[in-house]
Amino acid sequence: MLVRFTKRTDGRHRLTVVRDDGSASQARMVPGLGPDAIPHDLLHALVEQTLGFTRGVYGTVNTGIEVDRLLDPAFKSMNEGQAELMLSEIVTTILQAELAYVGVDPDDFTNRLCQQCQEHGLAVPTIDQGRLRELRGLRDEHQRRWRELAPGETLEVALR
Repeated sequence: MLVRFTKRTDGRHRLTVVRDDGSASQARMVPGLGPDAIPHDLLHALVEQTLGFTRGVYGTVNTGIEVDRLLDPAFKSMNEGQAELMLSEIVTTILQAELAYVGVDPDDFTNRLCQQCQEHGLAVPTIDQGRLRELRGLRDEHQRRWRELAPGETLEVALR
């Protein structure tokens, strides 16, 4: 599967997912934390790739669900039981918060992960310090790459 993020002039981005079967799903995404901040959806792709999630956001889209449908709150509440989808959201949000908010201590990653998993009734995934360094390195590298993109340019992530 191939995931494309095209930077737009209005601070948004276009997300295109080319599924393994060759079909595609697209959506115009909200700005998030600003035009130069790594898109939340891009960070999802990095998290799911690194942690080997096959039923996260992109695995779900790969089954034929449209990207727009995933953004619908009714769909999210209907699928809260899907562990990888929720875990992807939790890990992605924590990693994004480390960059975006003053006072978020990176040393609190494991505590925040445990707390949020408990709140959602999920088993806490094992993310050792090496894997966490890898996730943060990918996040920081793609943050830099996103900032360097001009409007209209695309960043791609191939998911296996």
